[in-house]
Amino acid sequence: MNIESMNEKLQLLLEKYMPGRRAEVEADSSVGCGAVLCRDGKCVRLLPWRVERRFTELKAVTENGTLEGISTLRFAAMSAEVNLRDLLYRELDLCEFLGQSELHSAFAVVSGSGIANVLVKLADGKSASIECSAALPENTPAQDRHEIIARRGVASDRVVDTQVPQSSIYLFRKEGERCYTDVDSELYGLEYREIWIVRAAFAVIRLPVLAALWNRTDLLLRRKVDAVLNTAEVGRPVFFSEVLA
Repeated sequence: MNIESMNEKLQLLLEKYMPGRRAEVEADSSVGCGAVLCRDGKCVRLLPWRVERRFTELKAVTENGTLEGISTLRFAAMSAEVNLRDLLYRELDLCEFLGQSELHSAFAVVSGSGIANVLVKLADGKSASIECSAALPENTPAQDRHEIIARRGVASDRVVDTQVPQSSIYLFRKEGERCYTDVDSELYGLEYREIWIVRAAFAVIRLPVLAALWNRTDLLLRRKVDAVLNTAEVGRPVFFSEVLA
């Protein structure tokens, strides 16, 4: 991630919409998205997927009646850059965010240090399956897919029958293929992952109540990730009401 470029874009947003405000994004090596928002001597853990357009749209169809009787969440996330803990951190949070219910129990099967399949039960009875792999070859674009299955309707963050993310523009050159996708006109030039980190930082500045909420969520998510990975070692599911008590 290019922290300098991200902060330049964040300051442009602040100057445009909230003159006089100042804050910075800093790199963070602990589990999570890899960055924190720092302002007034305090740091806020960021959950950028909660402001990412495709996930906010998915959440909307679960709330506006488009889907009825949601029963199952089916997630897959694969990356060459993000480690397994960071992948699980995001996917477990998305289970609660999109499933609109807290995690009740989970069981994981892990292969090596980079691959895990997790079965999750939410407190309201929904089921979820999570496939995570941090073992993609170097320089391979991240791949993921999130489906919500209901009694009436199915929703996904990918186009029907799409196996890999699509780009807006494809350039075929002698040196090889180049792809371009811009999802935010105000943050032109940033990588996809960087865009949503900046948007998450801006969301916290505009809505300060998110700071305490996201920091609390982060503390719980770290413990949940550890508990899920531990199930592969002990051979039995974890009930989060016990480990978080």
